[in-house]
Amino acid sequence: MKAYLMIVALLYSSALFAETTADKIIVHNKYCSSPEQTMDEVYENGAITHCVYAGLSIADAYKKYVNEHDEDYLVKTIKVNNNIQKEYTKDGVSVDYKWENPKKLMIEQQFSGGFTEFVLEEDKKGTKIKITGHPD
Repeated sequence: MKAYLMIVALLYSSALFAETTADKIIVHNKYCSSPEQTMDEVYENGAITHCVYAGLSIADAYKKYVNEHDEDYLVKTIKVNNNIQKEYTKDGVSVDYKWENPKKLMIEQQFSGGFTEFVLEEDKKGTKIKITGHPD
């Protein structure tokens, strides 16, 4: 009986903890959303946005993302497995496109005020993009 009560108490406390720590989600559009974050969380982990493009290849999802967002420092289209570096010397910005494999692209934008990472991963369901902005 004591073991049963301990298990029930443990499950109840776990449920309360999970309920109080559940993230609120901010929906940006039908593809992208972000967890609600405090400024401390942003400085520690970066400002995070997740986008899901169901049924799209990595190249098509990238193109759709760039066309729907104000991203001055991303090239308009990409070629799979083609690593590139872009320098925007006037603005002090550099962008590196690094392919880990044909289904995963990592993009890093370096700014004077921090950096932003894009991780694009394609699977059978489509392509997921995780954007993490790290302020200085």
